[in-house]
Amino acid sequence: MRRRILSHRALLLPLALLVSAPGYRPTNPLQVAGTISLMAKPNDHPQKGPDGSLVFIGESKGRNQSTGKPDFMDGADVTSADTASLVNGTGSHHGYLTMSKGGDKVTFKWSGQVTTTLGEDKKASSSFQGTWTAVSGAGKYDGASGSGTYQGRFTSPTASITEWKGEMGK
Repeated sequence: MRRRILSHRALLLPLALLVSAPGYRPTNPLQVAGTISLMAKPNDHPQKGPDGSLVFIGESKGRNQSTGKPDFMDGADVTSADTASLVNGTGSHHGYLTMSKGGDKVTFKWSGQVTTTLGEDKKASSSFQGTWTAVSGAGKYDGASGSGTYQGRFTSPTASITEWKGEMGK
């Protein structure tokens, strides 16, 4: 009988070590959401790709407003570095976005599609949508993980509004 108790303890010891190891955090997914307002630096020199598409490389800065419960990075500074390859204003875009507030930071990788249509007034209207994944964190978001979706629109040639939602764990 004593032998059986020891073997159960021997099985539990590695699990106990894993749970108590530095950096281990159980995942408690949080439903998060927000609205990001960004202003891009004007891109004076888009490049033409071999397929005739316009290739943009840009940087945008702005703020996040949390719209979910719990409050996630409300008022955080946002920086996005992105590239887009567009034909007639439609095509793929992808990049990295960092939210930072004090010593807390989360970096996300995102990718999606831009679509441009002409309205009845013959003015172009561009919108976008895609997915995001958390790739790193710092401060209270060290070890952050998560993913979700985004959708938005350009409100001017250099400004955009993005609504995002998903799940974050840490």
